[in-house]
Amino acid sequence: MSSSLHPIERKILSTLAPIGSLPFDSLVSKTSLNEDQVRRALQWLSSKGMVSIEENRQSRLEVVRTPPELVLIQKVVESPRPLTVDELKAQFGSAEEFSAAFGRARASGWINLEVGPPSLVRVGDPKVSEALNSLLKSVSAGIDEKSLPSGQAPLVADLLKRGVLRRVETRSTKVTLTESGKTSGSISPHTAGTELIDRLTPDILASGAWKGKSLRPIDVEAKAPRFYPGRRHPVRDFIQEVREAYISMGFTELQGDSIHPAFWNFDALFIPQDHPGRDMQDTFYLDGLSDTKMSRTGTVANVAATHENGWKTGSRGWGYRWRIEEARRLVLRTHNTVLTVKALSESKEKETRVFAVSKVYRNENLDYKHLAEFYQMDGIMVGEGLNVRHLMGFLTEFYKKLGMAEVKLWPTYFPYTEPSLEVVGYSKAVKAWIELSGSGVFRPEVTVPLGVSVPVLAWGPGIERLMLMRYGLEDMRALYGADLSWLRNRMEFARN
Repeated sequence: MSSSLHPIERKILSTLAPIGSLPFDSLVSKTSLNEDQVRRALQWLSSKGMVSIEENRQSRLEVVRTPPELVLIQKVVESPRPLTVDELKAQFGSAEEFSAAFGRARASGWINLEVGPPSLVRVGDPKVSEALNSLLKSVSAGIDEKSLPSGQAPLVADLLKRGVLRRVETRSTKVTLTESGKTSGSISPHTAGTELIDRLTPDILASGAWKGKSLRPIDVEAKAPRFYPGRRHPVRDFIQEVREAYISMGFTELQGDSIHPAFWNFDALFIPQDHPGRDMQDTFYLDGLSDTKMSRTGTVANVAATHENGWKTGSRGWGYRWRIEEARRLVLRTHNTVLTVKALSESKEKETRVFAVSKVYRNENLDYKHLAEFYQMDGIMVGEGLNVRHLMGFLTEFYKKLGMAEVKLWPTYFPYTEPSLEVVGYSKAVKAWIELSGSGVFRPEVTVPLGVSVPVLAWGPGIERLMLMRYGLEDMRALYGADLSWLRNRMEFARN
């Protein structure tokens, strides 16, 4: 066994051999190694059963400063005549310190106030301060906290809170040679490691210095040290997987700004201007900012007419007076459909497959499945003859690519799609069905004002919701927490 030991291990064993045990600091001093070398070698030796390591933690109290009430009573006692309140106050560094000291001393009965004029401060019963003095003397003398009378515990707690005392913790480590270590530790410190070569280098090979010596055996079954290299955040990894899934299905990615006029975020999606989802409770508006260049012409005019009376869509619209001022207001996008619907207005009836993955912002109440700032992916397919069955087939295949074969499609309602579907998945962690995505076929009130008369399929899942399922998390806020152990030790995405 001794021949397989590292030279540092052999040096520590040979140092411990004559004595049997040493404090950690003494071991560092006697071996002339640095603390990290000794600590690492002791971990190796401990795993091999050659040394035992005993750690002891102790705490002691230490006086930081004299309590101001003791300073006050001392000044009163030492004064040859009764002092007025103002005279006593003048002897303190600050009015706050005097007020605290005066209040405590008077409440404890150490002093009495003789109302004047002038108001005089006289000694009350200074003996009641003896308990405090006695405690401070004991602490200064180094008494163990456990040896103090139990009745002084409240006083100690008060002094710690006020910063008069502080608790100092010390830790000591004792290293002891085991029977196995004694056998290997019988090597002379003068010859330890001299006949072994720890590693081969080009110089040793070229000079022939290896001749007549042995190479230190290496335990190839020993556990390798944990290594934590830099890596992408799990959310970034998942987004890359989503991108690959889309691209493999013939989609093109869209990019866009985080700030848009309410027109593209709401109006173009046939969301009425008095819809509760547009108010300050759900949307982050940019205070006092708007797109002043927007006018009621072209596409904007078509959308406005659709809201008011249905325009050429076959709908009756919402039946209210549409306001350009509301459409101009700038918002932080609440969904990425703002990007896909703008792409739709540019592509017209051309067959299109596009998606966007980026952050969106909502004034949400945070809980295990809601965040105020999160990633969302939106996609649309434009083409003649597309229908809800194509949408169901696409979504089923898409989620399979993300390792989620078991999802359900439920009918639901959205203002801008008809029919509409909700994609849900069962989370074993929270034991509930969780909404993963909204989807549907864009209504004519959305597509026709943009110059599109062919069917448009649309969907918009949240990235963190999907990761809640894939990781088996109970709370998606954990994705952005400070738990480094989870980030370091996470396994590959769990497959349902």
